[in-house]
Amino acid sequence: MARTSRISRISRQSTSHQPVPTLEHDAIAIALQEALGTRVLLIRSIGEGGMGRVYLGRDPQLKRFVAVKVLVQAGADSEAHARFQREAQAIAAVSHPNVVSIYGVGELPDGTPYFVMQYVSGGSMSERLAASGPLPIEMAEGVLGDVAAALAAAHKRGIIHRDVKPANVLWDEESERATVSDFGIASLMSDADDENAIRITQGGMRLGSPAYMSPEQLLAEPITPKSDIYALGLLGYELLTGRGPYTAETPAAVAAAHIRDEPRPLAEVRPDAPPVLGALLKRCLSKDASERPTADELTAALTPGAPDVLEWPPPGLERTRGALWRLMSMPALGSVCLLLPLLLMLQLTNTAQFEDSIVWTIALAASAIVGLLAFSGAAYRMARAARATDAAARLRYGWATLMEVAVDRKGDTGALIAGVREYAVLTAGERSALRILRIIRAVLMFMTAPVALIVAFIVLSMHGGEPDGAHAFVVAVAWAVVVLGGAGIVASVPESWALASIRKRRGVHSSRKSDAELAPAWYAAFERSREGQALGSGSPVRRAVIVLIGTTATIVVLFCAAVLLSITLVTFSGRLANRVYTPSLSSWLTFASQRNPAVRSFRTAPDSATSAIAAGDAMLAITSTAHRRSASPIERPLKREYPLWSRVVPPSSMFEKQPGAAWTDAAILAAASGLTAEQRALLISAAAHPAQEEFTRVAHAARMDVYGALLRLPLSNPLFPSEYPTESLAGLDEAMESRAARVALDVADHRFADADHDARDMIAVASQVMDMPFSFNVFRGYRALQRGVRTLESVYIATGRERDARMLMDSVAAGSERVNRYPASLTSTNLHSMMRTDFARGIRMEVVLPVLARACANPRQLLFGPDEATKSEIEYVRDSLAVHPSEKLWIESLSQMIHGNIEAPADLRRNLPPLMIIPAMVDGIVGGHRFVNCMLYSPLVARF
Repeated sequence: MARTSRISRISRQSTSHQPVPTLEHDAIAIALQEALGTRVLLIRSIGEGGMGRVYLGRDPQLKRFVAVKVLVQAGADSEAHARFQREAQAIAAVSHPNVVSIYGVGELPDGTPYFVMQYVSGGSMSERLAASGPLPIEMAEGVLGDVAAALAAAHKRGIIHRDVKPANVLWDEESERATVSDFGIASLMSDADDENAIRITQGGMRLGSPAYMSPEQLLAEPITPKSDIYALGLLGYELLTGRGPYTAETPAAVAAAHIRDEPRPLAEVRPDAPPVLGALLKRCLSKDASERPTADELTAALTPGAPDVLEWPPPGLERTRGALWRLMSMPALGSVCLLLPLLLMLQLTNTAQFEDSIVWTIALAASAIVGLLAFSGAAYRMARAARATDAAARLRYGWATLMEVAVDRKGDTGALIAGVREYAVLTAGERSALRILRIIRAVLMFMTAPVALIVAFIVLSMHGGEPDGAHAFVVAVAWAVVVLGGAGIVASVPESWALASIRKRRGVHSSRKSDAELAPAWYAAFERSREGQALGSGSPVRRAVIVLIGTTATIVVLFCAAVLLSITLVTFSGRLANRVYTPSLSSWLTFASQRNPAVRSFRTAPDSATSAIAAGDAMLAITSTAHRRSASPIERPLKREYPLWSRVVPPSSMFEKQPGAAWTDAAILAAASGLTAEQRALLISAAAHPAQEEFTRVAHAARMDVYGALLRLPLSNPLFPSEYPTESLAGLDEAMESRAARVALDVADHRFADADHDARDMIAVASQVMDMPFSFNVFRGYRALQRGVRTLESVYIATGRERDARMLMDSVAAGSERVNRYPASLTSTNLHSMMRTDFARGIRMEVVLPVLARACANPRQLLFGPDEATKSEIEYVRDSLAVHPSEKLWIESLSQMIHGNIEAPADLRRNLPPLMIIPAMVDGIVGGHRFVNCMLYSPLVARF
């Protein structure tokens, strides 16, 4: 715990800064800013001393603070310039975590040198000593160990610092370590014959701070690395006691003490200091340089057991570091956008606000599209990660190493392996456990989104058709998120608990060797760093396995995402079709359907001798006079063929009709006064319809079943709704006009009873058609009803029965008045609308179509089958409204379609667009054919 205490105490201590001049009146700063341009933005001056002034700056490209040091020594000569440049060269030559880094060098227009270096925000040790006094033992040991490591690195490069003191030891709060700065008077170690290399430090000059000079420096003897060790001993006394090891007060006395006096024992001024530390500092302050320890020995003594500095991430894996965390953001977004709208729709589709608003559906569908795009982006990132992993495989890295790099979000796994910084307080076993937990945590968090999709996929396949499938779906997805996400959070607790201090990223990268050459060297350091830890590098990464795993995972996740997207889009399509194409039973159609009951008493009395099938055959005979039907395996042929009939159109001058009236109405009125031979001949031709007997048969029937007469009942196979035959009754208008011409002949021949009977037959036939299923039959029946009512009215007027004409029109008006007591349009899609007996039965049966459209638009019913309300509405239509077996067959086919129990015909499925492949796959998961059927149902809604 010593190391952690040292870090936390130092990082909490305050630093004091002397007031610094502002830049607006600083000529040097203005010139420096012009030289730096946009590379660095100067902020303020942060210190001055020795040869230079230091400014705080900001690198906008790398988004980091930097320190800019510029030479400001008054009257600086070439030798000062050389020393300033030597500082930059010395710092650049020593690349070490405990040495301030240099980023660039330059000169002002007048030749004044400057260099840009690392900004260390924690202040110097001299500032901390002034603010807080001597450091605790463990803190001082840590700082001395960091300085010793920096000096060891410099000495290996042949560089002697020559000015080690508290003011030149800075605390780096970002990496929580001591760093050494100010190599301004550093000297290069050289051979005796290399005089040029040391020229700037010779000539009797004594450079450095006298209070921290070694005896050989004061005696102007050759400088060696042991001179820095002497200064390190002095630094240790100051950090531990707040003053030097000698009692001298004046500078001259201090210099003399360095040469002749022995340092006071550390135990006298710091009784709690370990004797070993006192003995080590005493060796550092030996007058004989040969008796002083080396910087490497000091590093080992002050940080016992300190491992080698481990480069992290390993060479060649820089792009892979933290890749798993970057990858998981897109699948997480995709899962939220795909699952959230689906879950919301499952919960909201039973609410009125959702049912009545298309905005919800559009917003949720857009969210689903964004979700699929997010997964597509994740696939792209996965491909990039696969390329980086492939590069790792070529470099012969192992699986465990690759995973550690991929899950390293903070960039401190190297420190965790080596046991440096805050991880120094942990044992090898604890560090190994934390490494494993990091992998587990990242994998769990990464898998949360894809697994939630896959779980949703599995639940649909297992419980898609069950009544409680929606509940199972919601619970399963929620549990997948909670279990995996929660487990990932729990896996992060041990590290957070053990290490409460803030950990920052740092990485060391080599630029002198290729990645392939550095990988084996990195592994050598790795093996030394992980000594005592179970987790090694793992077996070598196989490129083929990476491609296989990445491709398979991408395909599976994208497939599940596409399936859930199709669920949302099919639901959206159903809702849009329901809103746009579901027939609104307008006031006109409402009026038409109510005209039938109003004039029912004027129709021909029904005769039970004619069956519904026989009446249907007769209506098919009437229709066949307009066109020929093509043969179908499920349809019966007509018993005999009828000649095609063309409507007779009289000249406009033959019968003068009123605006909006039919020519036959004028003919009936004219017939009361007598017809010309030409008029009679035309009426005889117009009345010669080939199916007049069949027309009478339909009029006398109590009910008519056209579809029962058309189909080969019973059918051997279930009928898909699109296979259900449609009969447009296109020849009905011609037959009605022909019968009206016959009425005109009856009036002309004074067969008034026959005229009345034939006109009532027209009303009866129209009523039969209005009672058929499908709104287009109601439309055609209404037009026929209008023709029949006007024909009967004309008969009453022509025969002088004005009272009967008024009664007829009063009945029509009564039907019109009833329309005003109901809403202007009938858009109900529930059982109540079906039970409205004041509407035609065909219209009431038609309401089942919006009911089925609503089921397709409801994700709960789409995924898990029709709900009880939908089932009850279908059952009511089948059991109460559908009178004939053919009508029950139509309702049953719609019911089986929405339940997904029947499949669309092969020829229809062959013509499906490519986008229908996904709904077909969803059907394979959920079971049945509901998704494809709902997609095919949209044209049915528009058609009917």
